Amino acid sequence: MNDMNRTAVDAALIAGKVRSEMARVFVERLADSALAAPPGLAIAGWLIYSVAGWPPALVWSFGMTVIELMILFVGYRYQRCLVQGLRTDPWLRAQLAISGLVGLGWGSAVWFVWAEGQMLFYVAMLCVLVGVSGICMVTMAPQRTATLLFTLGILLPPLLQLIWVDNPIALEVGLGWLAMASVQAWTARDLHRELGRELDSALRNKSLLELLSKASAELQLASAQKEEKNADLAAALGQLKTLVSHDQLTGAYSRRYIFEQIDRFAAMRQRNGAPLSAVMFDLDHFKVINDTHGHATGDRALQEVVRSVGGSLREGDMLARVGGEEFLVLLPMTELSAAMVMTERLRQVLADTSINTDSGCPVFLPASFGVAELLPSEDQAEWLRRIDTALYQAKSQGRNTFVAAS
Repeated sequence: MNDMNRTAVDAALIAGKVRSEMARVFVERLADSALAAPPGLAIAGWLIYSVAGWPPALVWSFGMTVIELMILFVGYRYQRCLVQGLRTDPWLRAQLAISGLVGLGWGSAVWFVWAEGQMLFYVAMLCVLVGVSGICMVTMAPQRTATLLFTLGILLPPLLQLIWVDNPIALEVGLGWLAMASVQAWTARDLHRELGRELDSALRNKSLLELLSKASAELQLASAQKEEKNADLAAALGQLKTLVSHDQLTGAYSRRYIFEQIDRFAAMRQRNGAPLSAVMFDLDHFKVINDTHGHATGDRALQEVVRSVGGSLREGDMLARVGGEEFLVLLPMTELSAAMVMTERLRQVLADTSINTDSGCPVFLPASFGVAELLPSEDQAEWLRRIDTALYQAKSQGRNTFVAAS
């Protein structure tokens, strides 16, 4: 798949996730609004009772209570299906239909508070409906269909009543009601777009983090080669630097990181003449350890080498694993004579270092060393070739020794 197709697939996938998340937010908000509905129902019921008496108030309140319970039931079923991985579309459609029913229920309240000489109660009910409409527009903003159905539902009964009854302020109320609905619908549209942008941005960021985590995992697997896979690689950006700069088996610096430091210190060497030396060493007969005692023992041997050598270095010295059993020690501010002293110390440390195998037999970990100082006239590549040549000269001289590059 080429990059263009991959981008299109990713965009379609994110768009689908945004729609799914918008549906989930809508259902959750509607359920929350149902739990907060009793105060509004009580006020509207009291207004109906004040004008029409108890029977209409009880009938209307009972009907609205049933609708709110339907909202809670459908929301519960939606969440259960979401958790269980089942289809949620039927329950979402049911909740959308209930949105229109909620609008009709609230809008029908005006029919019960219209009576001659009771204009105050009528206006109060209109105020209640304005507040309920504003709240519901915000609640239903994640789903445009819901806001449309609710708007039509809550508009229809008052407008029909204005046509049906002789209301002295019918024109004013009708125009105001339509204007209010238009403003709220416009606001709901803006809220819908804003929520969609926020969800899209959040999901894209999450997708990028997942891609970054996957890329860092692939880098780790490639550099570790035969070593144990790190199944617990964290996705957090704060851990990415550690994963790149350190060898995961031994804890020493990685090949990539140490070569970045070589470039940095070599540049300092060119600027101010500060001496810079390096030691490269290779464990003697390491393949025999792996073949005889297994790779697990070989891994423990590498870890013990890093522990022993690291404990013998000075502050500011840097130890890196640059190959299977090959290591590099960078010695900033160190001339060749001092580097040779350090090399002999490290040789003796490893000659005395051992690990116990599963059978209880000790296995010693001697190594061969090459050491050189960076000359003013050479580049890093030539310097490292001199060190590598010195290392192989040490191996040809019987191992467990060191050679200083000329």
